[in-house]
Amino acid sequence: MRLHLKISLWTVAILVVVGGISVYALYAFQRRASIQQFEVMAHTLKTTILNSLEITMVRNNQEEMREIIRLIKREEMIRDVTIYSREGRVWASSGVRTEVPAREANVFQRAAGGQTRLTVEDQGAGELVVLTPVFNKQACHACHAADPPVLGVISVSLWTVPIASQLRRSAQLLAALVAFTFLLALGTLSLLLGRLVLDPLSAMVTAVRQVAGGQYNARVEVRGRDELGVLAGSVNEMAERIDHYTAALNTQIGDLTGRLASLGIFGRALTGASDLSAAMDEMTQGLRGVLRADLAAVYLHEDGLLRLTCRSGEGFLPSQVLFGEGAVGGAAAMRRSVQLSSTEHGAVLAAPLLIKDSLLGVLVAARQSAWPFVEADASLMVTLSNQLAITVENVRLFEEVRAKEVHRGELLSKLITAHEDERRRIARELHDEVSQSLTGLLMGITAAESLQDPAAVRQRLDAIYTSTEAALEEVRKLIYDLRPTALDDLGLVSAVRAHARDLLETAGTALTFDTSGFGHRRLSAAVETTVFRVAQEAITNVARHARARSVAVRLTLKGGILTLIVEDDGVGFDLAGAAGRPQDRRVGILGMQERAALIGGELRIDSRPQHGTRVELTARIREGEA
Repeated sequence: MRLHLKISLWTVAILVVVGGISVYALYAFQRRASIQQFEVMAHTLKTTILNSLEITMVRNNQEEMREIIRLIKREEMIRDVTIYSREGRVWASSGVRTEVPAREANVFQRAAGGQTRLTVEDQGAGELVVLTPVFNKQACHACHAADPPVLGVISVSLWTVPIASQLRRSAQLLAALVAFTFLLALGTLSLLLGRLVLDPLSAMVTAVRQVAGGQYNARVEVRGRDELGVLAGSVNEMAERIDHYTAALNTQIGDLTGRLASLGIFGRALTGASDLSAAMDEMTQGLRGVLRADLAAVYLHEDGLLRLTCRSGEGFLPSQVLFGEGAVGGAAAMRRSVQLSSTEHGAVLAAPLLIKDSLLGVLVAARQSAWPFVEADASLMVTLSNQLAITVENVRLFEEVRAKEVHRGELLSKLITAHEDERRRIARELHDEVSQSLTGLLMGITAAESLQDPAAVRQRLDAIYTSTEAALEEVRKLIYDLRPTALDDLGLVSAVRAHARDLLETAGTALTFDTSGFGHRRLSAAVETTVFRVAQEAITNVARHARARSVAVRLTLKGGILTLIVEDDGVGFDLAGAAGRPQDRRVGILGMQERAALIGGELRIDSRPQHGTRVELTARIREGEA
């Protein structure tokens, strides 16, 4: 429903209610005024009758009283005049009444009791009756000295039908005048309301709808300085602001679109990056353009410090930063983006490079002016820092995998070479020792067959027996080198102890061997073989390279944790520069690490030049491996 119709209906309803109430109130007021006039008239008649009654009672002329009443009765509005005694007998009347009417009985008793005038209205009969007591005055004492204070009651009945008809005609005329006035006011109000209020509101609604539909140049005509004019001005101001903000948002969206496109390019470039330096160069160069920065750089976390690793642009940045120092140190310490801005040092925005809870470094963008970075810049910076952190971690992991693959290749090559060397050694041993011994045995047996002297045969057999024992010892030595029989027969502890004694004590190195937690317990063959090979490699390295005076070997099994420690006081070596060390040592370390990984263990090597070497293998023994 339109607003105009709503206002019109409500106005009509209000006017009808107000007009009806007004007409009814005026009608009731006029009627009440008429009744009061009737009462005054009746009082006047009563006074006249009383005065005449006094004269008549003095003369004791009842016929004269009746004549006076008849004269009064001739008035058109007077319907009846009756004088009652105190007991209710009719003393004189203009009609034929003989007693008090039932409708007046109650009021009569009250009037006879001495109350002032009382009124009884009979709207059905169109009659108003006024009853007034007749008091026993001084002039009446001559005849009524012994009577009560009230001698009787005068009843004056007035005819109200003409007045009621006149009041109804007046009310109808008044209602017609009020209706005409209300209709005229309603038409005028509707015209003024439409022209001064509804038309401007309709224009505002149209303009607001146009603005909501995207026509931000829509405006409303301001027709005055009243409330509607202020509202129209506010609508125009709102449209102008929306137009301005929309243009600004379009600019920002275009800028963000360009940034997102650059971010997509960065993401693809960083995803395919295989070199960390190239990835950081790509990031810093692109970051300057995206954030409109004069300088971009990357700090990496090394040894508790943040070291400048890559930069792009002009400006000063320290080569290293402590945690909590400036924007860079603050971002690293608080693990969130930090911005600092000042007129002297410009604006600096830093975001940490995080992988889970691990800090890799900090990405930095700086401006020489104090123009600060906005929230969108900070959000984009965090996104880029997360992308760069993933790239840094991926490149590091890739480099570690690649280094492990290289080391694994070297280990495989070394193992193949070692296998071939072992085969050549076994072949040489078999050729030089066992083959020669067997050839000697064969020649001795052939020579013994041609001997006739039993003593000579006995002597030859003794020589053959000695050669056979020597050949058997050589075969046993070869078998032990391939796999110690003590490992299969007696277990890990005995095999490691025997190998350490054979290799170290024979070379004059003091050996301390401790073990606990094993008892008669045996581990699985795979675990025992792996731990033995690690111990064998560590002990062999000590014998070959350490030049140690004493060696401590400890084997413990406690709480499902197997620990092997081989510690010496030899010359040690530079663990960080192990790549530059002899090839066999590097391959030996890799071999031990690979073997430890096979059983889910961890190998730690601690060594410094002239401070000895400590090799520790820790592995959890799962249920079923012991």
